Amino acid sequence: MGGVNVYCGSFVGEDKSATKFETVLDEIMAHDGSQKTKQIILGIIESIDDAEDHILISPEDAKELISPLTEYLQSIRAEIGTFDMREYCAIDLLKACKVATEEKEPIALVW
Repeated sequence: MGGVNVYCGSFVGEDKSATKFETVLDEIMAHDGSQKTKQIILGIIESIDDAEDHILISPEDAKELISPLTEYLQSIRAEIGTFDMREYCAIDLLKACKVATEEKEPIALVW
């Protein structure tokens, strides 16, 4: 899979900002104790196998990911100290999740 872009309703992420989304989701799942979060992330990861050029994340699932993404973003900022692609991805995924919740639109991750 090449570069990945994120779209949701009125939100368009930065060019290829979601390229590290699998890494970000794996790291959130490893550090978040919530069974609901793990279930959502596993569903997203499993959907990649059947996808040709994109996957969708429902507004309901996006709402559940806001808190774990916020915590993840804070933790990697403290850990890395300098900008990296995981932060770039988490910022746009978090924005997309908030827009999905507000506009009731799915998030599209397109490669």
